[in-house]
Amino acid sequence: MSYSPVHGPEVAIIHEDTAYDGEVNPGTNTPRTDTLRWSENESIDSAEKQKLSRETTRASKTPSKLLQSESWTLEIISLVTATAALGGIIGTLGHFDGRALPDWPYDITLSALIALPATIANANLAVPLQSGLSQLKWIRFKAGRTPLADMEVYDEASRGTWGALKLLVKRRGGIYGSFGAVLAIIALSLGPFAQQISTYRSRMVEVANGAAIPRALNYTGYLPGLSSSNGFVPILPMKSAVYSGLFAESNDPGAALNVTCSTGNCTFTPFETLGICTSCVDMSQIMTRYCQEGVPEDGNVTSCGWELPGRSASLNTSSDVFSMTPTFGASTGSLPYSTLMRLTFMGTESRTFSDVLNPWAQQCTLSACIQTLQSSVTNGILTERLLSTQTNTTVISSVSTSNPPPLTLTSPTTNTTFLLASGSKLALEAWFSTLFRSGSATRSTPPPIQNGNVLVNLTVGVSSGMTFFDTDITTAFYWMYYEHPSGIERLMSDLATSMTVAMRSFVGAVPHEGQAWAWQSFVHVRWGFVAVPVATVVLTGLFLGLAVWRSRRGGVEVWKSSALALLCFGLDGEAREMVGTGRLGERARRAKGVSVSEPSYMDWPSVRQPTGPALFKNGPYGNYSFTGEATRIGKNPSSQITYAGCRDLCGVSPDYYTFEEASSTITTWILPIMGIL
Repeated sequence: MSYSPVHGPEVAIIHEDTAYDGEVNPGTNTPRTDTLRWSENESIDSAEKQKLSRETTRASKTPSKLLQSESWTLEIISLVTATAALGGIIGTLGHFDGRALPDWPYDITLSALIALPATIANANLAVPLQSGLSQLKWIRFKAGRTPLADMEVYDEASRGTWGALKLLVKRRGGIYGSFGAVLAIIALSLGPFAQQISTYRSRMVEVANGAAIPRALNYTGYLPGLSSSNGFVPILPMKSAVYSGLFAESNDPGAALNVTCSTGNCTFTPFETLGICTSCVDMSQIMTRYCQEGVPEDGNVTSCGWELPGRSASLNTSSDVFSMTPTFGASTGSLPYSTLMRLTFMGTESRTFSDVLNPWAQQCTLSACIQTLQSSVTNGILTERLLSTQTNTTVISSVSTSNPPPLTLTSPTTNTTFLLASGSKLALEAWFSTLFRSGSATRSTPPPIQNGNVLVNLTVGVSSGMTFFDTDITTAFYWMYYEHPSGIERLMSDLATSMTVAMRSFVGAVPHEGQAWAWQSFVHVRWGFVAVPVATVVLTGLFLGLAVWRSRRGGVEVWKSSALALLCFGLDGEAREMVGTGRLGERARRAKGVSVSEPSYMDWPSVRQPTGPALFKNGPYGNYSFTGEATRIGKNPSSQITYAGCRDLCGVSPDYYTFEEASSTITTWILPIMGIL
């Protein structure tokens, strides 16, 4: 390349007296060749010449087409490689989308697998972007006179992001240059956006053969007992369950059930099991006041109280504040055969105000039943919800303890028959008649305070005076009544649940399979983040195509970022004087006022192989005395000789050097010998 006004590049050292008169050889119409000679008498050794000739021959071989500056092959290959790398990222993420996080050897992660092709894509995109921006400067100077300072702006833009940003700020790139600069900046986001495409989330997945919960189809646990009224006693696990339900006060008696859940999180479909059910009804409205015979209702309160119809339960007003009365009659025909026990509770005090008269009555029933349960385990904690119950309301007139019938219950939904052995039922009734005997809580008037002593009641916080209990069971129900809302119902429910757990844990229980769930990390692909990398690659390809198209359309040589073009076609003395001397910043400021352009092809210097050795002097190889020919071709009469040939030194045979051969020779021999490199 040369500039206007431009003289040929001053690369080789040419004799100062050399002149070109613009004449041509007659008949051949070729430029006339002047013979130049040095006056020194030094000569080069023959072996030295052969060595230099061999080295020059190797250096001047035609380079690979892939690396030739006139070709866009490297840029196209880089763009294809970047596209393939991005396609690999998309394909990999598409394969693992929605799947469990892969477990690869050496702790290789999916992020690392994505980062590698992202880096490859980013590095390959830099090649067409840099080449395209570099080529744009030649296109710009070919189009017309342009400030010389733009050469530096384009050159910096092709080197990296900072230069691209400066090109945008200075607004010297035009549409195409600004487009390439923006792409060079956006390309930096390819890696981060590629990492943002995939995220890791957690979900619950089913684990095979990891969940089972027992359900009872029958219960036959009992022992013979001489002390029992009917000759049967419950087994110890059932007795333990009853005591646990009454006194543990854990509000979670079902926790004792042995559930198989390998992950700590399991679900079960609704299932049916044999169990114990409870129900309570309020009977306060049917309570009546009674007094002993001959005592008026407004008379001595110690002789009056409260009772239920048929005197099934009664309560003295003055001293008895709480009572529990059991009823057992399933074997005699007074209750349904599935009923194990019926408890009637009565009281005279309000739950919150003990000094206020508030008579109440409540009746609770404990029965064998079919339970439909919805069970689940969450973080190792079992939760069961009672969906429905089915009881047998059949009443039997009388039952012989020597040959009692079993209690059978048939599910209306699954038609499954559940069985409670008669011995087990009779054993529970006999034991309950002793354990849940009638009991009461009696309140005494507190004595007056004497000598500053204070009497504190520690039984129940809301009560006044001293309270006495005749059974532990009465104490438990009394406590629950005052301490918890619906306390009696809660204690009866705990008792029923604990007994059901004992039945489901006994021999004969069958497992109900469920689903075990475990937390799993999986790959979630956010496809929206793919837009930036894909757009970057596509727009880079478009930018490269525009650079190729504009180069061919404008007849611009594909020099791209070649430094040789700048070295071969430098400024002449006049242009250098216009730029001036001084600091680099001052020169850059003056360069803005110097407009240059690229000449046409006929203004480019050519290089011809001379007939003699090169004309070098005072180089790194010593002082030599050579003679030889140098040829210059050009339309500008003031052009200086471009290049001095060196057939013996370079060992090349063509009549004219190509641009690549000249590049190799100048870089390998002329510049080092001149001390430039």
